[in-house]
Amino acid sequence: MDYIKNTQKSEQLPRFLDGVRSVRTNPFGENKAGDRAYRRAERLVAAIHLLTNHIPSDEPLRTNIRRQSLALLSDVIELRDEMRAVDSHKVHLFQVSVRHLISMLRILAVAGFISIQNADAVTEALDELGNFLAVSQRSPMSESVHFSREDLLDVRMSDLSFKKDLKDSMNIKDKRSGDTNVLNNKTSNTVTTRGNVILDILRTGGEMGIRDVAAQVPEYSEKMIQRELLDLTQRGLVKKSGLKRWSKYSLAEV
Repeated sequence: MDYIKNTQKSEQLPRFLDGVRSVRTNPFGENKAGDRAYRRAERLVAAIHLLTNHIPSDEPLRTNIRRQSLALLSDVIELRDEMRAVDSHKVHLFQVSVRHLISMLRILAVAGFISIQNADAVTEALDELGNFLAVSQRSPMSESVHFSREDLLDVRMSDLSFKKDLKDSMNIKDKRSGDTNVLNNKTSNTVTTRGNVILDILRTGGEMGIRDVAAQVPEYSEKMIQRELLDLTQRGLVKKSGLKRWSKYSLAEV
């Protein structure tokens, strides 16, 4: 009976954390990698608390692993503005905390407090989180501000021309908004969650190869990403250029 209850709880965990009601408060802005790292940490903290529920409250390991896992949440928040920094001290400290948590999980398993299977699953997820941060340092998705070429070159010459350009840009924006709505309506019920993640990556990163996309989402294999890109290309949402290993993908023009 306890096993059934625990299984039901573990199944409810992702449904609750990734539920339909999304949280509008977002401290990461355009830093999509930071937001993804935070949501992974949130799920891991919940899993660790769930795993250690039955351990006696006076057991030091229970207290320590819960305290340190909770610290991951604030640590990711603090990392949001320097995830792209080379040799970031905060990234290094975060990885140290992750490694410490992995050690405590292994000790809990050896001591018989949690199963080896559960310890392995959470350990693997923690290790992927640490690796994700390392990969994100090379990713444009971990920056909070994104400039376009037009942002830097489109200099206004006068108030009059500014007003004219503003009016024209509003018309263009309205037209593009309509096109975007058509795109959203076209894809909302047909593209998978994985496909939408890839579309977001291409929207931010521009033209990319399969390995470039895979570096942003280490939880997906290159084969998975290749299948999704093929599907998105066939739908006309993604444009492919080049052949075989030199293929590049970008968002199709609407």
